Amino acid sequence: MSQELALAVLFGGFVILFSIGVPLAVSLLLASVAVVWMDPGLDLIIVPLRIYSGIDNFLLLAIPGFMFAALMMNRVGITDDIVRFSDLLVGRVKGGLAHINVVSSMLMGGVSGSSTADVAGIGAIMIPAMNRKGYSRGFSAALTAASSSIGSIIPPSILMVIYGASANVSIGALFVAGYIPGLLVGLQQLVIAWWYAKKYGIDAGSSERFSAWEKVMIILRGLIPVSVIGVIIGGILTGVMTATESAAVASIYVVLVGVVIYRKVTASVILDVAIETGMLTAVVMLCVGTATLFGWLMSFYGILDVAGGLFETYASGPIIFLTFATLLFLVLGTFMDPAPAMLIFVPVLATVANSIGADPLQLGILIIMALAIGKITPPYGISLLLACTIAEIPLSKGLAWTLVFFSSFCLLLAAVILLPQITLWLPQQLVPELVGR
Repeated sequence: MSQELALAVLFGGFVILFSIGVPLAVSLLLASVAVVWMDPGLDLIIVPLRIYSGIDNFLLLAIPGFMFAALMMNRVGITDDIVRFSDLLVGRVKGGLAHINVVSSMLMGGVSGSSTADVAGIGAIMIPAMNRKGYSRGFSAALTAASSSIGSIIPPSILMVIYGASANVSIGALFVAGYIPGLLVGLQQLVIAWWYAKKYGIDAGSSERFSAWEKVMIILRGLIPVSVIGVIIGGILTGVMTATESAAVASIYVVLVGVVIYRKVTASVILDVAIETGMLTAVVMLCVGTATLFGWLMSFYGILDVAGGLFETYASGPIIFLTFATLLFLVLGTFMDPAPAMLIFVPVLATVANSIGADPLQLGILIIMALAIGKITPPYGISLLLACTIAEIPLSKGLAWTLVFFSSFCLLLAAVILLPQITLWLPQQLVPELVGR
């Protein structure tokens, strides 16, 4: 089978199937099966073998661990404590509700590792409150969706696990490298929220006054999600646990917190959360497996070699290469799920990065940031869609403010490209033995 025909069937089939509403993983699978079936030199047994090889990775076991911990925290009410803790911190600032939204997302991102979980948990609380205070529904939805992107950048991050597994980069180093970019995204959004509140005359967000005892209790309960972060990151930094082991320990820790402190965890709750985790993990793993098969076919027919050659030809240095790679994933993030996008293209990009002197750690953070912001840009835009659903407005109403957040995010991406130390300085200080792995 010629390379041209394989490319036409593989990409043509995928685009046609995906555009008519076939789920992403199924579109990847059917397009790949069609190519294997048409090529007399390939056997269909390759399909299950390659899918299995894609998910047969110890590092990917961290995904269900982080998912279980996030779902369990939502179930026992830790999300409410995060919002109240954020209220205590920034609720009195002008535009306080918007600031609470962003700070809550930063804390939630450090716990769940999922932007979708962030929108569902924080958005359900904050969007109605912001609407009652006078924020436009479009701004409330756009801010909630944009701040949810922090969940993919501040560790633990599911996207970091997938990138580390596909690019052979230390997940621990990725976790540490994500902190400064994630905090910068949050600060950027806080500035926009303050400007909005000043422009439209919106006062501080919370009229609630807390007694000294209430403040102590809010701080103590707000430290619970921080302690989860400490378990995950502390275990990795001290070398006691790998990322996968820290996810398992975090799950057990959250269950113990739910039993001892919140007293809301029973055997039936654990079973329900485990079933939900299994279902969500199955979706992710199906995407991982089918994307692995799709990427293997691209490599088999030399398509990825051509793509790598183009990058090496036109990317004369690390900055140009990182710019091209970031633009590629900004485009990919607008119409497909991050996991398949990374699994298909990251292996070849990581190889090119090593050959031209670009740091794979910096590349990983840029790719994750680009894909995270892709969740608020149509047509994929799942975070924006969910936020607009909660705000009870059509997607078009949230697009104007989404463009503001997208533009500012792109400026930050440019800064990360031009200033590698934004991503590299912290891991070089804390985990120098993991940098470069």
